[in-house]
Amino acid sequence: MGEFTEAIKSGDAARVASLLDADPSLLQSSENNITPILFAIYHGKSDIAQLLIDRGGPVSFGEAVALGDSERVKSMLAKDRALLHSRTADGFPAAGLAIFFRHAEIARWLIEEGADVNAAAENAQRVAPLHAAAAVCDQETTRLLLERGANPNARQQMDYTPLHGAASRGDIEIAKLLLAHGAERSAKGSDGMTPSDVARKYGRVEFAEWLDALP
Repeated sequence: MGEFTEAIKSGDAARVASLLDADPSLLQSSENNITPILFAIYHGKSDIAQLLIDRGGPVSFGEAVALGDSERVKSMLAKDRALLHSRTADGFPAAGLAIFFRHAEIARWLIEEGADVNAAAENAQRVAPLHAAAAVCDQETTRLLLERGANPNARQQMDYTPLHGAASRGDIEIAKLLLAHGAERSAKGSDGMTPSDVARKYGRVEFAEWLDALP
């Protein structure tokens, strides 16, 4: 699958099409549990993902979510409610993917439908929906997740909390939401860094000074 994935990664639509002409079974292939469609999405090649779909590539619920295809998402969920709690083959829950790929309306709809707000990725990243919301600076989804009981101190890779994520972005408003719901401002990652440390690492001095000045 190497040549195929390289063509996808580079956004070479003509090469992708040529390889599929020679071997249509590539649509069914996967590498490290990542399908060609998901691989295209992960690398920001939505046009290639659509090409793969047009060529007959099967679309999972998670892939539909990551693509932001709300019509397909709602249609699939109407037929099978269990999909609400499904994951991609590489371990990511649907709501978290929607948040990460900035499909806020789909994310909020999934949460309203009952998606687990604490469903972390079942892989080394361990990303929970709240981590994703902080990473993309989505205040409204952050608020909704917290109102629905999301753990403000959930730990992802490196034992970072959502507040670490907000710190890396310098997002004071999201930090305020997290702190109001019990986030630990001095939580340390496996590298010993607190949110304030992370803020300084990424040049978010204003954030660090604000956080350090809190009573």
